[in-house]
Amino acid sequence: MRPSEQQQTHRLFVHALQHEAISCEHAGCPGPVETVDQSQTRDRVKTFDLRCERCGWHTSLTGQEQLTPPWDNAALELMADEHLMHQQPVCPFDETPVVFISMPNPRRKAKYRVACFYCGRQIVMDWPPPESKR
Repeated sequence: MRPSEQQQTHRLFVHALQHEAISCEHAGCPGPVETVDQSQTRDRVKTFDLRCERCGWHTSLTGQEQLTPPWDNAALELMADEHLMHQQPVCPFDETPVVFISMPNPRRKAKYRVACFYCGRQIVMDWPPPESKR
């Protein structure tokens, strides 16, 4: 896949991930595209099925799992700070928005799973991070 095609696919993936409207990629068709998340709950990488309601154009989008190198502490701190400031944190490797998933914890210590559904990187972190308590 050429870099421009990868960028286009990644852009569509981000739109699908954020539940944004996607228009048909077929030439001359402005039809709306139905996006269906085909992923299972435990999948590290999401898969979306896109289908144009007007012309029948169809494609499937899947992230590209790449777990190495893992996020370093600086990247995690930056993502946590952006999350605390109510901004959209992004994965430093592929610029995909990351999600913070609250995890149940019986001892009342907050824990979050930080996940990028494009590259599959995930980490469980205490909340708030020790660096932001200073």
